[in-house]
Amino acid sequence: MTRICKNTNEIVKKDHALVKIEDASTHLLGILNDVLDMSKIEANKLELSPVEFNFEKMLDKVISVINFRVEEKKQTLIKNIDKNIPSYLIGDDQRLAQVITNLLSNAVKFTPEGGEIQLNAILLCAGKECQLRIEVIDNGIGISAEQQERLFDAFGQAESGTSRKYGGTGLGLAISKRIVKLMGGKIWIESEMGKGAKFIFNVKMQMGEDGLSIQQDNSNIIQALDKNEFAEKRILLAEDVEINREIIITLLEDTGLIIDCAENGKEALIMIASDPGKYDMVFMDVQMPEMDGYEATRCIRELPALANKKLPIIAMTANVFKEDIEACLAAGMDDHLGKPLDINEVFVKLRKYLG
Repeated sequence: MTRICKNTNEIVKKDHALVKIEDASTHLLGILNDVLDMSKIEANKLELSPVEFNFEKMLDKVISVINFRVEEKKQTLIKNIDKNIPSYLIGDDQRLAQVITNLLSNAVKFTPEGGEIQLNAILLCAGKECQLRIEVIDNGIGISAEQQERLFDAFGQAESGTSRKYGGTGLGLAISKRIVKLMGGKIWIESEMGKGAKFIFNVKMQMGEDGLSIQQDNSNIIQALDKNEFAEKRILLAEDVEINREIIITLLEDTGLIIDCAENGKEALIMIASDPGKYDMVFMDVQMPEMDGYEATRCIRELPALANKKLPIIAMTANVFKEDIEACLAAGMDDHLGKPLDINEVFVKLRKYLG
């Protein structure tokens, strides 16, 4: 598709090719994330990060991600939420959303056009610790008892032709099983061939307070930005890979930001030390030649001229294990962005530290 895009001058063909390239890239990123999650599981590195979150909003976000596939296949997705579930819960909302998204994706994938899918959320018991039951029910192809036995194994799918016919890595359910176990629950399936499937899991969550500690919903922040919102603000981008610098500069060109670049930590340190009051914020890549982002940040924090000025430094790294994030904070960085960069998250950090 890249070759087709380069070889044509027709805008319609170029746009078509770019859409296909974006779809393939998103699919590939999903596969990589699944493999990385399995690596974390095998190394016992998969950990939960509990926060207070709005349960129904989390479900709505999941459904918004799935809806375009539902509409493509002219299916019906019904959501039923027990009104007794507390509005705010404490748990790892991203991992919970990952499990639900995986189950809904499978339901859409294995349900024919015009089929029906149900998402049910039920409160089993309440108190300071709540137990929830989530059900994803479809009227798709169903799964035999024999196939169910290997369904939650890594790289295990119902049959050998499944990945060719429907796609997928066969990792999603194995990852989901581990996440649910970490949340103090279990996951199972009830199904018969030709009669659809019901995936069920229970998890334990703490009851939230009143939601006051919840950060604002940033899902649509990219649409809410004003042009030139950060006019006259100057940031330093410390990044050794040229294409990464080009991408960030291009994505931020309408924000009004003035962006200077450094190709390694040593260069970034020299630029800041020569004019300590020049920059309002720093995006600091962690892996760089000559001087990495950790050392550069530690040296910047020791500059006497910055003793009374808080210069926000945001780490940029593909290393997103909990200990990697903690290492960034320990070095004196204020926050963290995972790679590949999510432009929504970039804007969230800009608003947080420059707004």
